[in-house]
Amino acid sequence: LPWQELVLEPVAKRAKAENVRHANVLKQAANHHSTVLKQWRSLCRLLTSPRSAWADRNPPEVRWKLSSAETYSRMRLKLVPNLNFDQHLEASALRDNLAEHLHNPAESLPLAMAKEAKVSELEDDQLAEEDLPVLDNQAEPKEQNQREKLVVSEDCELITTVAVVPGRLEVTTQHVYFYDGSSEKDETEGGIGYDFKRPLSHLREVHLRRYNLRRSALELFFIDQANYFLNFKKKVRNKVYSCILGLRPPNQIYFGSRSPQELLKASGLTQKWVLREISNFEYLMQLNTIAGRTYNDLSQ
Repeated sequence: LPWQELVLEPVAKRAKAENVRHANVLKQAANHHSTVLKQWRSLCRLLTSPRSAWADRNPPEVRWKLSSAETYSRMRLKLVPNLNFDQHLEASALRDNLAEHLHNPAESLPLAMAKEAKVSELEDDQLAEEDLPVLDNQAEPKEQNQREKLVVSEDCELITTVAVVPGRLEVTTQHVYFYDGSSEKDETEGGIGYDFKRPLSHLREVHLRRYNLRRSALELFFIDQANYFLNFKKKVRNKVYSCILGLRPPNQIYFGSRSPQELLKASGLTQKWVLREISNFEYLMQLNTIAGRTYNDLSQ
């Protein structure tokens, strides 16, 4: 009857809300347990590592991997312990045709994405005038002790060679923040999760990038050789890029909406190479960086 439905409707809504709340609490508890467990393992390794308080007399075999730290020539020369070493037995079985069921090859990208990848014009890889702030070349530097203010906050993805990490980027007048939004945070070189906080004054370069053939990403380079590849939703990338340019970081090299061709000309790299001020390797690495090549995305 209609009157019974009216009476039971608030009860059903309340029950649904309670079920959602209970599921969220269980998920939060599981995430907290996972994070605490990883932190505990990290502490155990710290206290039982060589020359530590409780060093293990029979330490396990240490596996190594290439660190993400780079030199100015974009060379990676440092090795760090691989705490999550994987022998990739499933991949080996697939390679040797030992698996019972082979996965179907990935489907090709849709035609629409292929059309987005067309690069017939220079304007494809630069911003329109309406996307850029009015930059005053005579702008006075901001005082260091002024109150930090949020400039832009957007959902995004941190692209690494091993994972795509959902999260949120926040740019303030003094810092660049990324908050890892993964349900289960991985153990990384810097601790638990991919969160980072970088001073805006350390930002060296910001390049427009593509991800999955779409013009939706940015790559940030800092003076300490750290770099991050961030993918945004459609039309959000230009907004974030414009806001960063508007803040005029003091150590940023390139300003404006130059295309890769214009960036190469403005950088003077070719002239430096001709005059032997830089090596062949340095020239090619900088050339690839300007062209869009990156260590952070295996497809590029």
